[in-house]
Amino acid sequence: LEIGKALANEIQKEGDMMYKHLEIFTHDAPGYQPQVDYGSWRVALLNACDMYLPDKITYFDRHLETDEVFILLGGSCGILLAGAGDKPENACCTWLTAGKIYNVPAGVWHTLFMLPGGKLAVVENKNTGIDNSPRYYFGEEERHLLIPALSL
Repeated sequence: LEIGKALANEIQKEGDMMYKHLEIFTHDAPGYQPQVDYGSWRVALLNACDMYLPDKITYFDRHLETDEVFILLGGSCGILLAGAGDKPENACCTWLTAGKIYNVPAGVWHTLFMLPGGKLAVVENKNTGIDNSPRYYFGEEERHLLIPALSL
């Protein structure tokens, strides 16, 4: 019995120390929210919102100074990749599978789509922004040329 109490006390001390040295982050609101910045990198959470619905996609972007990593945490999400030329062309669709890591290399045109309830972890350089990530906006007439029909 004394050994059990000593072990329980030791586990409690260890548990306190773990939480003292562990940061836990969450984000449940719609949209993108940086969570952790360290050195040159950032981890963010992205939750589904209207702008990521498949019929609301209006642009592709590419990051010139960083790869961008996506990890599906829940729901249904996909990436549309459209080459690394001067402008996006002939997008192809990849549906994300939970537990896999998807890396979009620097310079590749891409956009995300998410169904309600979708949640992603995003890892990229923390200085990623408008200055080093050009966007290509398109209208309805160009949408059909760029984006394949999505089977939802």
